[in-house]
Amino acid sequence: MYALTPYPITPIGNFIGVVLALLPLFCQIRKLSLAVWGYALWIASTNFIMFVNTIIWHDNIKIVASVWCDIVTKLIIGAGVGTRACALIICVHVYRMASLKRSLATTSCSQLQRRRPAALICEILLIVGLPILVMALYIIVQPVRFIIYEEMGCSFAEYSFVGYIIYYAPVLVTNLISAFLTLIACTKFREGPKKDSIFKCDGQEPDVETTSSKLEFKRLLVIACLDTAFNLPVLILITIYSVVSGSNDSLNYPYISWKNVHDGAGGNFPGTSLSTIMQVPASDWGTDGWNIFNVKWDEWLYVAHAIMFFSVFGTTPQMRKYYCAMLWYIPERLGYKRRVQVDSRGLCTSAMKFSPNPNEEKENRRMELK
Repeated sequence: MYALTPYPITPIGNFIGVVLALLPLFCQIRKLSLAVWGYALWIASTNFIMFVNTIIWHDNIKIVASVWCDIVTKLIIGAGVGTRACALIICVHVYRMASLKRSLATTSCSQLQRRRPAALICEILLIVGLPILVMALYIIVQPVRFIIYEEMGCSFAEYSFVGYIIYYAPVLVTNLISAFLTLIACTKFREGPKKDSIFKCDGQEPDVETTSSKLEFKRLLVIACLDTAFNLPVLILITIYSVVSGSNDSLNYPYISWKNVHDGAGGNFPGTSLSTIMQVPASDWGTDGWNIFNVKWDEWLYVAHAIMFFSVFGTTPQMRKYYCAMLWYIPERLGYKRRVQVDSRGLCTSAMKFSPNPNEEKENRRMELK
């Protein structure tokens, strides 16, 4: 176990990440878009995987739960692509909403609504289809069954430069497009004194729905900016480091043949095959700074994503009302009553009164009526 994150800090952090990612979904089932749902579910699933892995292998590299590792290593690959695809769709939504004020001159609201079925199909293909495709293609560059790292658990490995094309290219391209669209959306949103005009359609006056759309736009814009700023620099750094590492990185070997990759004919995996399970103790990866960074990045990446997601979608006025209701659930069952006042920000203030005798409470109400 690495000294910077003694057990059980990592599994606790990942469990909190699962809760933070799922809580806004349960409370706002119909209000969140498909991309936001996909973003949260990919984050929650990866946090859950890390939660289980860091418990099972927190101090060992034993070969247990092999089927679990076969499944989750593919899901981790898919999550890396899936979260980027969801972030791209969110950035596209932000860009369209920011550009709406210029397109309304030639496009009516009914025409915008008719675009939804085709857009929905494209979103599903990106959120689910693209990760599944990458998971299926990853067998091309998979030299071993999986690798077990002490503390982090099972992970995947890749061999030959084709790994850049199959995995890194989709992730990097979606990140770059997201950054470009987010930059344009921020620029357009700041243009002009009447920013509310981007939420009106055909000259309509702003109403409750318009205000809700404005708040939704701001939340999507914030998550798009945070996600891009958090992921893109590190992804570029990892890619550059892999390229300049030369023969020390398995991604820089040529793709000679299927047998060369899967039967360990050379490179960094000599004598291995697709059925080999590699084991890496903490004493090995804990002596190299870059390996430590990679392990810790994988352990805490999606915890950070969950915190960002919750800070944007889990702190809305409606969510704060739900939190107040949950906090008062047990006291109310014990006989405490509250008078709730909700201010304009959605914050609730309560006055507490204890009435252990229901009959006495009814009698007091009758006396008040008289």
